[in-house]
Amino acid sequence: MIKTTTNIREIAKIAGVSVASVSRALKSEPSSKLSEKQRRHILEICAKLHYCPNEHTRRLFSRRADTAAIFFPPFGKISEDTVEDYIDMNFGACLMGAQSTLRMNGIDLLLTEITPEFLESKRYLSMIRGKLLDGILLWGVLEQDGYIHEILKEGIPAVMLQTQKADCECSVVTADDCGGMRRLTEQVLAAGHRKIAIARAPEESSTGNERMAGITETLRAHGLQPEYITGQHGYGYNFGLLATREILKNAPHVTCVMASNDMAAFGCIDELRRHGLTVPDDISVTGADGLKLPGSAVRINSFFSPAFEIGRRGAELLFEQINGKNEIRKVCLPVTPVDGGTIRNIKSRQEKK
Repeated sequence: MIKTTTNIREIAKIAGVSVASVSRALKSEPSSKLSEKQRRHILEICAKLHYCPNEHTRRLFSRRADTAAIFFPPFGKISEDTVEDYIDMNFGACLMGAQSTLRMNGIDLLLTEITPEFLESKRYLSMIRGKLLDGILLWGVLEQDGYIHEILKEGIPAVMLQTQKADCECSVVTADDCGGMRRLTEQVLAAGHRKIAIARAPEESSTGNERMAGITETLRAHGLQPEYITGQHGYGYNFGLLATREILKNAPHVTCVMASNDMAAFGCIDELRRHGLTVPDDISVTGADGLKLPGSAVRINSFFSPAFEIGRRGAELLFEQINGKNEIRKVCLPVTPVDGGTIRNIKSRQEKK
């Protein structure tokens, strides 16, 4: 029967070496004070006896937790129908990008949802002050998130991902959402559309503000304004359904609907279909994020947001901070246009009129 209480001194005794030699053998980097033959011998004994060093003790002496957290808001806070229908795909890709980089650097990633209970108990402060974390990735920060200031005052390495909070001095990695929407709006205008409705993005985050600005500023530059902007706002499929009903009720004459993202655009297309309208023959629709749903023949005119790269780059910046490089960096990654089939060119039709 294998003992579960094997300690480093017993390993050293069995291997015929000092405790220091065992400690050196267990480190990831080879030591000049230990031959490769001795190192393999020690590791073989450790494996045979199922011995691993006590992580709490190791972290105490190294003064490193080798753990970072990614803080994210409850998905229902981003979009009411997100939890029912899907987990935010940008978050999933961003998470994988961050994990891939941190893992290569020997750092574990802890997922932490910022629930009301978490905020009320100020658990984030006890995690920082208790040295449970070396750094924090902050995904989807909203403008009203005051707890961010408390985190930054603690001096822990931190990087915001996907969104940013204007009044915080912190490294940030985002996508060029404004630029993506500008190009998409120019494409809509080039196709002859002037009566454009907007299924509004939430303004609680910088992403929503940037996407709205991309549309409205481009229209203004052409001497135009939106024909209609929905009173409700959101990102999900159900929001797309509701926003489209609102648009059809209040502005049924519009020729194009620019949705906050692709999931909302899919909802918009399905709701239009229920009203006997086809896309793009009867009305055009655009989205954002560049999603392609399995089994769907519809490819929305959109732009691809590099969520995986946002996570990867953010993790790189965080690792640099953990290792003493405290420079604040603002990184805005380019988006990629997605040519779909949901914008109809009505310019020739208008010219005939």
